Amino acid sequence: MTPSDPTARVLLPVLLHEVNNATQLLVGLRAILELPGGEAMFNSRADDLGRTSAMMDDLGFALAVVATAGGANMLLSRRDDRSVRILWDLAGKALTRHGGAIRSVGDPPLTAPSALDGWQLAWSVAALLIAASGEDGGLALAWRWEWTRTDEGGARLVGQLDSEHWSAEDVIGREMLEWIAERVTPNGAVVADGHTLIWSVDAASVRQNA
Repeated sequence: MTPSDPTARVLLPVLLHEVNNATQLLVGLRAILELPGGEAMFNSRADDLGRTSAMMDDLGFALAVVATAGGANMLLSRRDDRSVRILWDLAGKALTRHGGAIRSVGDPPLTAPSALDGWQLAWSVAALLIAASGEDGGLALAWRWEWTRTDEGGARLVGQLDSEHWSAEDVIGREMLEWIAERVTPNGAVVADGHTLIWSVDAASVRQNA
């Protein structure tokens, strides 16, 4: 049985917000071209156009991951070695919009093009963060997250729950933990142990020159 998964419901509003921001930047740049001498002004804003292009590229990838996780193969052959970073940052923004602040140290890993089908690792990280924090972000501050490398060369995300009353499994639920773990199998695992939550992937899933 598939558990209730809030990931898409939490991510889509912030995706829409970010797309609107990028669109407004493009509208502003287009307006510059309508001004007398606008071409020179537009060329001076080339960096803004580049940043907007990169933003739209990341948002397009994130939307494809969400759609593919829902059953529509929108990712196709596209791969991005920043996939985990893109979805981790997006989930953090989504929870911040709900009043939750993510406490984390370290950086998400760059992923190998051969890691599963290109979307599972990124989706699983976002799903785990959202499930642990609650849809409204109310439990976000109860967690401390740390990104590390494993001794074998893989990547690990460790979450520590500051609570005397709940375990990691209590907060997320066993069905949701198993559902997320299935997404990273056989390349990784998701384990709840008391107040600790560990997401890990093997060395083959990680860019070794990262």
